[in-house]
Amino acid sequence: MRLNSGRTFRLVLMAFAAAIVAFQSFPARGDGIRIKSLADARLALEDRDNRINPYDFGRNPAWLLQDFDFQYLRLSGSLYEISGDLRRDFDPHLVNDLYIGAEGIKQLSDRQAVRGYIDYQRLRDREVYSNLERDQYNDPFYLNDQTTGDFDYYGPRTSVDWSIRLVDGLWLGAGLDYNINTGLKQVYTRPEIVHNYFQGIFGLAWMPARRWVLGIAYRPARLQNRTKFAKSDEGKDNVIQGYAGDGIFEIRTFSSYTITEIEMSHHVDLQGFYLGDDLKAGVTARGGMSENEVKYNATRQFPKGYWREDLIDVDFRARYTPSGKPLALGVSARYVSDDGWGIRPDFEDVLLYDNPYSMYSAGIGLAYRFAPIDLMILGEYIYKKYDIEVYDNGASLYRKADHTSNIGRVALEKNISNVYSFRAGYEYVDYPIDRWLKLPRNIDTSRITAGFDAYLGGWNVAMHLEYGIGKQEESSAERQQLGAVMWFTKYIN
Repeated sequence: MRLNSGRTFRLVLMAFAAAIVAFQSFPARGDGIRIKSLADARLALEDRDNRINPYDFGRNPAWLLQDFDFQYLRLSGSLYEISGDLRRDFDPHLVNDLYIGAEGIKQLSDRQAVRGYIDYQRLRDREVYSNLERDQYNDPFYLNDQTTGDFDYYGPRTSVDWSIRLVDGLWLGAGLDYNINTGLKQVYTRPEIVHNYFQGIFGLAWMPARRWVLGIAYRPARLQNRTKFAKSDEGKDNVIQGYAGDGIFEIRTFSSYTITEIEMSHHVDLQGFYLGDDLKAGVTARGGMSENEVKYNATRQFPKGYWREDLIDVDFRARYTPSGKPLALGVSARYVSDDGWGIRPDFEDVLLYDNPYSMYSAGIGLAYRFAPIDLMILGEYIYKKYDIEVYDNGASLYRKADHTSNIGRVALEKNISNVYSFRAGYEYVDYPIDRWLKLPRNIDTSRITAGFDAYLGGWNVAMHLEYGIGKQEESSAERQQLGAVMWFTKYIN
């Protein structure tokens, strides 16, 4: 059978045009990776992972169904490395963090949606001085020996969120985070550290009126770090120092031993949002407590340390995107009170450690899009004010910080045919600080970011790169950071 050449040409042309439309209809956005590549300049940024709603701004799983856009499957990988001498005494000289993972989101019905994530992490801490814990700075109780060595940690992490609409205007949700990994120090005293973390999230969202949303979420969590010592291959006993603050310690000698650290926390979030066409605003107020107990021995455990933190965290964000205008304006404000205190249970009437902590911040951001060339420019500034006191009564030490920190970010994004996107950003932070006031003073950090994404062969391919450096005015010490993230996302109809 002979085909009509004119009709055949029109069919081919129509098929080609349909393919172009389908090709360009897939979003050329890397979601969270896009925010990273724009130097985390998020106040004025319109992005599907950066909306002002109960899920993106507060992770209330009840709102996942309303936040849903596309079903997708994502494969991801990341490698970060931090190195240098500008660090606290027990921080690793080098940290190498690698993971590979998968993520997906699916709408189970018109009333339900689920999102899941799993990865496998390999974390290497190099040249760790004395430290025998996964996190030496989570409380004032810590373990040391007299060696410098390397730790290797391996293990999976997973996260699941689920949402269901009960009736019109009312949603229920639940979430779960779980990770477990095992680390081993490569030199004497060779402790094995088993890290286990679980968090549940139970949320409710209610729309009492058009554009208004109220939410509540409850977050119980349990973290356990178990440090096991075994008799060394050389037949030596293990000798460690158990510190309570920086001034009180006891030396322990043994062949095998177990030290367990268990942290329990309970937090409640209250949320309120206005979701207008041009203006969106929301506030999340979190309150709760966490308590950490350090116990010695494997069978008949006895407590050696107790640490508690009481948290109040009020976070506000708003974004104005006037219709028909190529700009967006974002603002933020936050107040955090996270007071901590600790005792030794053998001397429970004596306050060992007191650590009042408060932080105030305010920020403003602007995004402008040059439509004729499809180029967006972002800028934001965040001001932070810290009031921190440290009373280490066992060591008769007192430290105080009453200072400000400034964060500036600029970024740009160029889109080509709604298929390719290229991004770059710069971030500057002066005077980062930790709650223990043990970071070196007068540090300035700079970070350069870059990234791209493209739709290729049915997949959205996105990449993020960054380089950062921290410097101190009083010394030549530095700390550098390199990072790379890769996403392969398949959107499913």
